Amino acid sequence: MTISGDDMKLKILDCTLRDGGYHTNWEFEPNFVGDLIAILDRVGVDVIELGYKSPLRGGKYKKCNDKFIENILGFIPKSKLSFMVDTKDFVVNNKLDYNLIENNIHKNSIFNMCRVATTLDFLDYAKEFVGYLHSIGYETTINLVRVSLLDRSTLQGVIKSLDDSDSDVLYLADSFGSLLPNKVSEFLKIYRENTDKKIGFHAHNNLGLGFSNTVLAIESGVDYVDGSITGMGRGAGNMKLEQLLMYLDYDCSEIFGLINRRFDKLKKQYQWGYKFNYMLGGMKEIHPGYYEKLKSKGLSESKIYSVLNGIKIKNTFDKSEIENIKEKTASVVIPARYKSTRFPGKPIIDIKGIPMIIRVAQAAERAVGKENVYIATEDERISNVVDSYNYKVILTSDSCLTGTDRVAEASLELDSDIIVNVQGDEPMVNPDTILRVIEEKKKFPSSIITSISRFNSNKEFKNRNIVKFVFDNEKNLLYASRSGIPGNKNDEFMYGYSHVAVYAFSKKELESFYKWGIENGKTELEWVEDIEILRFLEMNHNVKIIEVSDVGWSVDMPSDVEKVEDVISERL
Repeated sequence: MTISGDDMKLKILDCTLRDGGYHTNWEFEPNFVGDLIAILDRVGVDVIELGYKSPLRGGKYKKCNDKFIENILGFIPKSKLSFMVDTKDFVVNNKLDYNLIENNIHKNSIFNMCRVATTLDFLDYAKEFVGYLHSIGYETTINLVRVSLLDRSTLQGVIKSLDDSDSDVLYLADSFGSLLPNKVSEFLKIYRENTDKKIGFHAHNNLGLGFSNTVLAIESGVDYVDGSITGMGRGAGNMKLEQLLMYLDYDCSEIFGLINRRFDKLKKQYQWGYKFNYMLGGMKEIHPGYYEKLKSKGLSESKIYSVLNGIKIKNTFDKSEIENIKEKTASVVIPARYKSTRFPGKPIIDIKGIPMIIRVAQAAERAVGKENVYIATEDERISNVVDSYNYKVILTSDSCLTGTDRVAEASLELDSDIIVNVQGDEPMVNPDTILRVIEEKKKFPSSIITSISRFNSNKEFKNRNIVKFVFDNEKNLLYASRSGIPGNKNDEFMYGYSHVAVYAFSKKELESFYKWGIENGKTELEWVEDIEILRFLEMNHNVKIIEVSDVGWSVDMPSDVEKVEDVISERL
């Protein structure tokens, strides 16, 4: 079968869901997908690729079950629908497994096209695969990946071989985003000189050349080019579809509305796009899996850079290359002061048969393990209780200005990369909140991380024992107060966010906080509001927040003990 010749114009293929699935594990909300496809169809995108069909584990858009897709759509788009297969996933015992193929790919389908991705090693299997797909009615492409690794002679031989296949389109895929414009021109010339088939080009943006290379490919006469909305894709991402459509003079107004509604939030969450380590990967043709794994270990960009420079097996992902690279470690430090003005001795007050400080330690233990939990105190009475439960104690001075100063002093004895401050008067703290704060700190190592919870009560809004936060659109803290914020000119309660007192710091951040306190005392706003996080803001540290569902149950006064015990009884 050949692609219909009714229109010889350049074809635009959107691969947002397929390439974007690397971030979401190929799971997307049905409304998101329906909105995306409807708009792409109206704009006039020729082919919409919905994901993979794969026998391997993954979300719904790594399976692209036909009935599932039909139910999601609810209409038949004018745009053709495509999916991709990775040839190697269907090779078992050195041959194509047709049972796997038939279980995943069906003859009568809502899909019009299948794109077959292959490396040089699986080329013969890809040709066989395409032959089968052609026989059951699919339009097909062969996407030759990692093409930048091939020399001129090898690429000529490959294209001549693929010219004999049943594939309708042969794709040049710049998998590492490493091709410079002169190389793109050279490779496309090899394609044109060795095949009469249609040619496609798929750009990655590691070097920031996705747009320029795609324009060059268009001017060279290719038949298909790919893009994804906002460039959503693995690593540095792809050619930005909206940029491509604007260049080709499409009406992009609906696309930009879609970006505002759907993609801005996603991009903040998954952070695809250019980074200097992706450029390093492009320049040295390093598999993006290395960067992704190193980032998940919580390493800084500078540390990742040095590791990537030393990788030997570059163009395939070999986890043994980096398995000895240490992940960032985290310890929880719980400050506990005996001499509370309103409630002396509260850290060791009995709550349902267990000292309060131990309840907090047990929650922290569920998050990071007992070996990584420390109680920082100035008092032997607290130390004795903690010792009796076999938790670790760090004795601090009696001159600490705040709980965070006590944590900072204790951190001098620790080797952990991340120090988590969990308040000693929060016996109901959720271990999941501790873990989320740690993970956010790994994502944003240059920001202090803490947590908030939304409330909808005017009583809480007016309660000066509750610390309220206001923040910007990117969840950066703007201010904290015991007064009702945000307020309005009529002094009406609108909404509010209370502080859930779990923080994550680097040792360097704690050191600067502690040093300021020793040399200058509390900062002005910190002293006025009696909120220690304000010292960080006044010292120009960025504080990023996460929203959690926890309700803070701090014990500030003796009367709070009964309330907390009632909550514990309800949960038993």
